[in-house]
Amino acid sequence: MSCPYTEQDVTAYLDGELDLTSALAFERHLEEHADCARALAAQRALREAIASADLRFRPAPDLARRLRRAAAEPATPRWASWQGLQTVAALLLVAVASWSLGRVWPPRPAPGLADEVVASHVRSLLAGHPADVASTDQHTVKPWFTGKLDYSPTVIDLTDRGFPLTGGRLDYLDHHAVAALIYRADKHVINVFTWPTAYGMDGAGLSATSRQGFHVVHWTQGGMTWWAVSDASEERLRQLAQLLGSS
Repeated sequence: MSCPYTEQDVTAYLDGELDLTSALAFERHLEEHADCARALAAQRALREAIASADLRFRPAPDLARRLRRAAAEPATPRWASWQGLQTVAALLLVAVASWSLGRVWPPRPAPGLADEVVASHVRSLLAGHPADVASTDQHTVKPWFTGKLDYSPTVIDLTDRGFPLTGGRLDYLDHHAVAALIYRADKHVINVFTWPTAYGMDGAGLSATSRQGFHVVHWTQGGMTWWAVSDASEERLRQLAQLLGSS
C-alpha cells in the first residue's frame, strides 16, 4: 500500500501548519511507517544543522578592541577627527582583506564546514536517490565527473573490504562544486566528499566530530581534502578513511 503522505505533509507538520486533528493523525501514522519517521527526523536534523551554523565574521580580539577604542574617543579638532576616521577606515580595510584572504586560503577547515557536510548528507537522503550516477563500477563513476569538475576525483570500489561503492554525484561545499562518492557500510549510506585542498592545508591528520547524530571524519592527503559522513559508527568511518588514504 502506498503512503498517503508526501514530503510536503512532513514539512507542514514540522512547521506546525497542520490542525490538531491532522497532526494527531500524522503522529499515529509515524508510529507505523518508518520511512516517514526517518524523513521527519532528517528534515529536523537539516534545520538544526543550518540553524547552528555560525556564519558571522568575527574580527580578531586586538582589532575589535582598537575599533571600539577608536569609536569611543571624545570629540577632537576637525583635522584630528579626520585622522581618526582614516585610522578606522584603514582598520576596517584590514579586517575585510583578512576575511577575504581567509576565504581563499583558510588556515584550517571553517567551523561551519562540518555542518555543511552533514546538511548535504541529509539532503541526499531526503531526495531518496543520493547518486546522480548509480553504479558499483569505479570505471563508470570516475569518468562521469569528466567535464563537470575542474579536477579528477579518486574513485575506488572497496566492496571486498566491506565498503561497496554505489555511485557518485555533484554537490556544493565550501563555495565549490565538489565530488560526492556514495559508499555503504552494511545498511548505512556514507557520503564521501573530496576536492583539492586550499593552499598550505595538505597533510592534515584525520579528525572526527559528530553533528545531530551523524559522525563526520576529515583528512587531507595527496593534495585533496576528504570528508566522510554517515550514521554508521565513527570506527567504521575511520576504517573507510584509512582504506581511501592508503589506496
